[in-house]
Order: sequence, then structure tokens, then C-alpha cells
Amino acid sequence: MSSLTRRGWALFGAAIGLYIGGRLLGLVQLAILAAGAALLLIGSIVFVRFHSVALDAHRSVSERLQVGVDGRVDLQVTSTATRATPTLAAADSFDRGRRTARFLVPPLRPGDTARAAYRVPTERRGRFVIGPMRATLTDPFGLAQASARVLGTDEVIVYPKVHEVFALPEAGGEDLDRDTPKLRGQPDSGNEFLTLREYAPGDDLRRVHWRSTARRDTLMVRQEESRRRAPVLVMLDVRPNAHDRESFETAVEAAASIVHALDRESRPVELITSLGKVLGTPGRRHIASVLDELAVIEPHGPDRFAMLNPRRSASFVAIIGTLRPEDGGALGMFVRRGGLLTLVTTRAGTAPVVPPGRRVRPMVVAASPERPFPNAWNEAVLLWQRTARQPHLASPSPR
Repeated sequence: MSSLTRRGWALFGAAIGLYIGGRLLGLVQLAILAAGAALLLIGSIVFVRFHSVALDAHRSVSERLQVGVDGRVDLQVTSTATRATPTLAAADSFDRGRRTARFLVPPLRPGDTARAAYRVPTERRGRFVIGPMRATLTDPFGLAQASARVLGTDEVIVYPKVHEVFALPEAGGEDLDRDTPKLRGQPDSGNEFLTLREYAPGDDLRRVHWRSTARRDTLMVRQEESRRRAPVLVMLDVRPNAHDRESFETAVEAAASIVHALDRESRPVELITSLGKVLGTPGRRHIASVLDELAVIEPHGPDRFAMLNPRRSASFVAIIGTLRPEDGGALGMFVRRGGLLTLVTTRAGTAPVVPPGRRVRPMVVAASPERPFPNAWNEAVLLWQRTARQPHLASPSPR
């Protein structure tokens, strides 16, 4: 459908003014200028109607991106007109029109193809819509235009940033399994020898096989077969008053990184919010479904912890913003006796003090702008591993 541009409407107004002025003043010259402007407008409208917008477009884009990782959209435009097309202006919108990629399509003969590409902004996580893409034909004077939708929409999900961190140490607690009621959750303790492998950061130094280490001149550890690995429950604090914007984004990244590290080692893990809602769906796409929900999650709900799980967990990770003094004891109730309670604080200056005790083994990770979450987490895991011989002492907080 053709229409006048702003320049065309301005010329149309000028033509009316010239005609009225010519009649009032009796000047034929003004009437001639008005007629010329009108003829120019009519010619522009005929031009854009004669050259129809006939394009077939295809968009190629990754449906899932990550914060901070460049995303790319590739466009392919093919002419389906029966005659050569003039230069067209194309616009592909992003995030429901908040941003737009604009480019020119050169003159194309029937069947010719043009290609273009642009970057997708990934400064923040979320679910975004790309498109629709529209092509606009304008006459040489810029007075009239015809626009047509040549491509629909695609959805892009920008995941929170996933950091490479160590997996949470194995921990169990009493009554982990009916067959092993006294299992304390030490890494692969008391299980059958499976094989030897090279040492990896975070491995328990008690499993180093010194004879093989001396023979191969590299640190080797025993890999033992575990009958049942302790499940891990991870909680993301979504209480509005517990976070500011920066601390909540850090908490979301921490949740994604911890779940990803556990999933990488085939550890059973469940992610819930402080309201008790389970994020993700079990199965082969568990980690993908978790990241899908973390991409759009925002602080919401009451300023309190809901009943998270009817059963106590062997290993419980609480990712929180501001922790009140009474919250530490409440979170400890979700851990089996002898299990591991990990508190990750993301708001600077709010690191909780967890008293040592025989009921749970606490590990505190205090993230801050000076100590980003990946560094704070890895240091805490290594420190906890070094003190694992003392089953009833709290891991000191990293300085």
C-alpha cells in the first residue's frame, strides 16, 4: 500500500498554499508552481505502485544465546518480482521495536539474492522477539513510499551467563539411603575401586595414588565407583527486598553456573525458588529448561521463605541476597544431619555468620564486586575440600 512520506506531505501542503496564494494575489507563477508540485506527487505515487515490493526473505539466528556472547542474525533476500527492483530499504526490528536493524537491498533482477547480517544485543538476559521484517520502496524524490512485510518473527532466549566453576563437593548426611543409613557423603568413600585418572582441581587429595604418581610423573587420583550420589537441592532467593538489581543478576548467574556444573558431572540436582517453585523439567533437556526459566525470572512474591521441600536434602545450596539473622537457622532445617549447607551471598556486606555445629556442615561463599562469584565459589570449594578431614568443623569463609 502506497502513502506519502513526511516530505511528500510537506510538499502537498506547500502546493495548497501556493495555489491559494496565487488565487488571492492573482499571480499565475504561484499557480504554476502549485501544479508542478501536484504533478510531482502524482508521479511519485505512480512510481511506487508500478514497482511492487516482491521479496522472499529467510532469517537464520541461534534461538538460544548467552549474556555477553555476540549473537548474529543472517538474512537472505530473494527477488520474486517479474522485473528488476529498485533499491529498497529493509528494517528488522528487535525486542518488539525497541531496536531496529536497518539496511539497503540493492537492485535485484528476478531470482537474484542479497545477503545481510547484524548483531543481536546480549547485554541482558530475557526472551526477545526478532521481526517482523519490512521492506520499503521510496521514489527517487522521497515523496511516496510503499511498505510490505516480507518476514515474520523469531524468538530468541538470552541465557544468564554460565561460569565455569567446580562442582559442589559430594555430601550426604544420615539416612541418605536405606542400604547405607550411616553414609556421611564423603566423596566416594567406602566404594569399590574403578580406575585411575589425572588430578583435576577440586579433587580430594586423600584419593591421590602416590605410587602411580611417582611412576607417571603426574598427579594421579583414584576414581571410585559410587553406588548412589547424593542429590543436591539448589534454592534461588527471589524475595524482592533481599536483592538490588546487581545482586539479583549475580544470583541468577550463580544458580545457572552451579546447576550446570552439577549436570556436567551427572549429579542429580533440583533448582527451586524461595517460594518453593521447581524450575525446569526432569529429563534429557533438564539443564536447557532450567536456563529457559532463569532467562526470564525476576524478583517476586512475599518477603519470606516458603516451605521448600517436604524432605531434608543431603546437600542444600541457598543463593541469597540479604540474609536476616533468623534465616540461617531456617535454611539449616532443610539439610539432613551431617549434610552440607552452602550459603552463597550476592549482596556486598551481607555475608552471614553460620555457627559451627554437629547437625550440618556449612560452607559460606560471599560474592562481591571485589570478589566475583566464580572466584569466591572456587576458592570456597577448594578450602572445603582441604578441611574435609574434620567432619564437624565449619569451613572458614574466604577472606
